[in-house]
Order: sequence, then C-alpha cells, then structure tokens
Amino acid sequence: ADLLDRVGRHAAALAALGVERGNRVAILSHSTLSFVELLFAVTQLGAVLVPLNHLFVGREHKTILLDAEARFLLFAGEFEETVNALLPDMPDSLHVIRIGFGGDGVPGLEDGGREKSILPPDHVPVSESDVALQMYTSGISGRPRGALLSHANLMAAFASAALELRLSRNDTFLSCNPLPFMSGIGRLLRFLYVGGRIVIRDDFDPEDTLHTIERSRITHALLTPTMMARVLDLPSADRFNLTTLRKVLYGGPFIPLDLLRRAIRFFGCDMVQSYGQVESSGVLAFLHPEDHSLEESAPYMRRLMSVGKEAVGVEIQIVNEEGSAVPPGQVGELIARGKNIFSGYYGDPEFSAEVLRNGWLYTGDVASCDEEGYLYLLDRKRDTLMIGGISVYPREIENVITEHPLAAEAAVVPRPDYILGEVPVAIVVPREGCQANVDSLFDHCRRNMAPFKIPLAIEFASSLPRNSAGKVLKVKLKERMVRGNVTPRTPRQ
Repeated sequence: ADLLDRVGRHAAALAALGVERGNRVAILSHSTLSFVELLFAVTQLGAVLVPLNHLFVGREHKTILLDAEARFLLFAGEFEETVNALLPDMPDSLHVIRIGFGGDGVPGLEDGGREKSILPPDHVPVSESDVALQMYTSGISGRPRGALLSHANLMAAFASAALELRLSRNDTFLSCNPLPFMSGIGRLLRFLYVGGRIVIRDDFDPEDTLHTIERSRITHALLTPTMMARVLDLPSADRFNLTTLRKVLYGGPFIPLDLLRRAIRFFGCDMVQSYGQVESSGVLAFLHPEDHSLEESAPYMRRLMSVGKEAVGVEIQIVNEEGSAVPPGQVGELIARGKNIFSGYYGDPEFSAEVLRNGWLYTGDVASCDEEGYLYLLDRKRDTLMIGGISVYPREIENVITEHPLAAEAAVVPRPDYILGEVPVAIVVPREGCQANVDSLFDHCRRNMAPFKIPLAIEFASSLPRNSAGKVLKVKLKERMVRGNVTPRTPRQ
C-alpha cells in the first residue's frame, strides 16, 4: 500500500508537470527506491521510461536523449552539473525535472505540494501492448538503439522467471546491479511481481553485500561473475552467516568454470544461471540448481558450461544461414520467440527487420543444443564485447578513438579477463607525421566514454591486417592479444 501511494503521488506530480501518454521520460539517477517508484509512476501515465546509465559521460547521454526524442528528463540532485552541461545541446522541447525539490529555475517533483494528491492507477487507460520501457543497447554501428519493451513483454518475462525460480511473496531479493540495465531493473521487478521484498544497494561492495545478506536475511541475490570473484577473494568472507540465502542468481555465458565451482562451494546454496538479452526482456534460458553439480563426470561438467534450457513461454531454435533448424549438436545462430520478445528498435525499422524475422528474434549468438535441450553459447555473429556482463560494440570505442587528431585508424578487440570475462584492447594506427602518445589517447577516452568502455591497453601499429576486400581481420588481432604483451589478470589480482 505504501508503494502504491508513493507511485500515485509521483504520477500526480508528473501529470501536473505535463507528462502525457506516449511521452518519452528519461531518468538519470543512482539505483534507489525512487527510481523504482518513478518507473511505475511514468508507465501509469501511459508514458515510456528511458533509463540513462549514470556511468555514461555527457556525449553518451546526449546521443540517447536525442535518439529517444525525450520530452522530459528526471534527474537526481547529484547529477545537476551533468544535466546543466547537457542543456545547451538539447532542443527546447526537453523539460528537466529534479527528483525532490526544485531550484534555480528547475521544477521539482515535490514543489508546491504536487505530491499531496494521489493519482489512481486507472486514471490513464494503459494497454498491455503499450511500450513501458525504451532500453538502450550498444549499437553495431556505434550508435545505441532503443529496444521497445511493452507491458505485455515485461509481464511475460516476469511470469516466466517467477515459475522458473519458484519465487514467492516470502522471498527477499538483494539488488546490487545498476537499475538502468535490464539485469538490474528486470530482475528486481520479478520479485515485486510475486509480492516479494527487495533490498537495493546502489554500489557493489563485497563486504557490504555479505553483511546485507546476513543482516537483512536475504533469500535471493544476483551476483555477476565479477561480483562473485570479489566476494570469494575477500579475506573476511567466511565470517558472515549466509544461512538464509537460498539461491544465488548469476548471468553471463562466459563464467570461468573454476570460479563457478568455487562459488558453489562457498555459498552452499542453490545456484541458477539465467541467459537473456534486452530484446527478450532479459529471459531466454535457465540453468537450474540440479545442473550445478561438483561431480567430475563428463555430463555434469558439460552442463556447467551451458546456459541451461529454454525458459517457460520461450521457444528456441538453432538455425543455419538459411534459417532452417539444425540437428542437435550442430552449430548455428540461436533464435527465440515468445510473448517476452520486443517489438523493435525505436526509429530504426531497417535494423528491427534484420533481427526480427517472422516472429523470431535473431540473437546474433552462435550456439548449439544437445539432445537433452541444453544450450551452449560458442561465439557471437556480431562484433561484440561482453565486459562484466555489459554488451559493448567495439565500433563505439573505435569511433571515439579516431576522433583524436593522432589516430588514423583503430580496431578494438577483446582480451580474456578472469574477473570481467573480457576487456577491450585498442590497436591504433597513428596519422602520418604524428607521434604516438598513449597518455593523450587515454585522456581523450576518459573524457568521452563510460569507464567500463575505456581500453585496458592501447597499442600502436603501422597498419591493420585486412582481407582482399579491405575488411579488418580482427581474428588475427585477437590472436595477437592472446600471445601479446598485455598480461591478463589472474584470480588474485
């Protein structure tokens, strides 16, 4: 009841400030309860929430706001400087609203008693086919794309996850993933869907996480492989009482097997892996506790390397280049369909038609499926990095690097990393007559991209390897990274 009241008050305030059905409402905030309340308030008005990643820099926010044609930007007070720097490049149609009280000519949600009234949930008719979230993903061309997720898409995903995970109103979920990501807001909303309790932590700290599990009697926690490694390397980890913890949920297909086995031993509870994409509302497959055995026999070891079986309500096939299903054990592209699959990318019908064909989502993941239905991810058809569970297209990083005066060309490839799975490494061809200056390039990257996108290392080369058609041969560059002089981190680094 308290949550509904707060959502109703936020909705009344937003309506008074002019938010209407169909408006794109961006939000720039840390992971807080207000973020969750505003998600419900915005969608209660029939508007669409556009989450902005607080780790992004100004130019990245600008790109998303312009692409989304945002009419409103809600921001927490700590981002005032960021917002003020953005405004000169924004159209007059964008209205900014501070979360809380306003000031300096900027209205606030709580100004003038706007939140004294409560807007009833049915004040604005909302259809299940209406878009609720416009989640931005990395773009293969270097431009992010807004995936359109309807109320029906999200509800189908929540129902599927609730059944797969056997969630109930007695569960308490610890959320320490950034809410602007599907891995954050999507997983948190599953627990609200069943009436469970949530505990939100804005930043991940391994000791604070274990303390919160003990103090708040957490039953379910989502930990990325990166988070698991930091918890397991904590000297004081064994001092905490984690007996209330029933399930550790994790995502990401490329978790090191030894890290997973260490986590199974340490937590001593059920482990569940989930596999999904923004375009699938975060749900495609689950690997259940019974498949997380420490037995050394081949079947159990092999299953630990899979992402599980297709989720309830999701149909998955592995297809060849012609779109025909391949037999078990053969390799192809993983495609999926279900009520959780998005309707396309905002303002990009051409690329939408490329990934959505005859009701199927073409994920771009190269995979195989065994006789028992277990799915194994092997590679990606598209040039993509997976950095700590975050999908990043190398073109985004390459575009920024080649804006620097000394860089004629740049190619970004993944370097294996025990903690993050992959990290970006850039190979740069300097312009003729320019002296290679790695510090200047790093400074340029820090100013123009989110921290997790900044290359681990920048190397210089006289040229990039190409095929007869002039395409850069990134396979050769990846081989160079594996045997090169950039040392990968080890479990204890």
